[in-house]
Amino acid sequence: ASDGSVLATGSYDTTVMVWEVYRVKTPERRLRNLQAEIHRKDYVVVETPFHILCGHDDIITCLYISMELDIVISGSKDGTCIFHTLREGRYVRSLCHPSGSALSKLVASRHGRIVLYADDDLSLHLYSINGKHLASSESNGRLNSVELSSCGEFLVCSGDQGQIVVRSMNTLEVVQRYNGVGKIITSLVVTPEECFLAGTKDGSLLVYSIDNPQHRKSSHPRNVKSKSASMG
Repeated sequence: ASDGSVLATGSYDTTVMVWEVYRVKTPERRLRNLQAEIHRKDYVVVETPFHILCGHDDIITCLYISMELDIVISGSKDGTCIFHTLREGRYVRSLCHPSGSALSKLVASRHGRIVLYADDDLSLHLYSINGKHLASSESNGRLNSVELSSCGEFLVCSGDQGQIVVRSMNTLEVVQRYNGVGKIITSLVVTPEECFLAGTKDGSLLVYSIDNPQHRKSSHPRNVKSKSASMG
C-alpha cells in the first residue's frame, strides 16, 4: 500500500499473500563517541501473512493493492485478473483478458479504472473497478513500463518503440507522444512533479520535464525538455 503498512506478494505457487508491515524506530549512533542518538525508521514485515488469496491457475505476474479502495487485484499468466477485498480477503470478481493472453502488466487508479496489458496481445484494455469493459487500444509495440501519472488521470507507457506515450485513463486515447532518442526504454518512473525518468537498454537515463497534460493548451506548444545522461 502507498503508506507502507501493507505488503502484497505474488508467487509461482499461484497464491497472493498479504502481510502487515510495522514501522519501528531503531536507535543508531553516528559516531562511537557521540552521545546523542538519531533514529532510523525501519520496516518490519510480520512473519505470517494475514491473507492467503487463491483462485489463479498459473503464476502471479502483477499486483495492485489499495487501502483506500479496500482492494487487492492480481494478474496471472493464466489470463485472469482477480479482485479480493483487502480487509477481509473476500473474493469479489474475476476478469478475463479478451484474448486469454497471459497478463504482463496491471495498472489501477484510485478513481476506479483498471488497465490490463499482455505482451502476446500488444493491446491495452480498460475496465471499471466493477468489471465493465470501457475501451481497448493497440500499444503499437512491446511495452516494458506502464505507469500512472501522480494525479491518476493519465497512463504513461514506454517500451521497445523508444517513445513515451501518455494516454487518458478514461478512454485510452493518446494525449501526447514524446519521442526518445531512438533507444529501447526498459524502465520508467513518474515523479510526484510529473517528470519522467526513463532508463534505456544501453544504460542511458532520459529525463523529461513536462507540463501536466491536464493543463495543456492547444494554442501553445508544450514545454518539453529532455536530457540524456550516460550511466556507464
